[in-house]
Amino acid sequence: MTPRKELFIKIKETLMTIPELELVDLERQQMQSDKFPDLFVSALIKINRISYETMTEQNQEGMTSVDVVLYCRDGWMNQHNGTEDTDHGMNEIDLLDAIAEKLQFLKGDQFTPLQQTDDEIQQQTMQGIFSYRQSFSTMIYRKLAPKYQSKTLTIN
Repeated sequence: MTPRKELFIKIKETLMTIPELELVDLERQQMQSDKFPDLFVSALIKINRISYETMTEQNQEGMTSVDVVLYCRDGWMNQHNGTEDTDHGMNEIDLLDAIAEKLQFLKGDQFTPLQQTDDEIQQQTMQGIFSYRQSFSTMIYRKLAPKYQSKTLTIN
């Protein structure tokens, strides 16, 4: 398994333990259209550019960041105009805290513990959707196929 794949799978499995999330998936611009009109709460994972350095013996290490974008529909849990929510309509903040708590220091076999670097509100083009981006950084490691193959020589 590649480091990118392991990183995605570990993050997805971890986020799926948060019961309020209806969709946890790889970012494929699902929320940029009316493709998922009935979903209220989703977390989409985006693994950004990886900057690799080549090490000895076909090893590589690289730095990357991962974005988790939380999407919430306006009106989720009655949180607009005279909210009925006892938390003053700030359920998204609780979700952001839950995501950060679950992902901070998450590690795998091929990546170092995640560390949160950013947290911001995003501008969303889809009407009635709130979106929040959280970024985490990590270092990944992978071994490439050997450039040369060992061969046995016989001398006659």
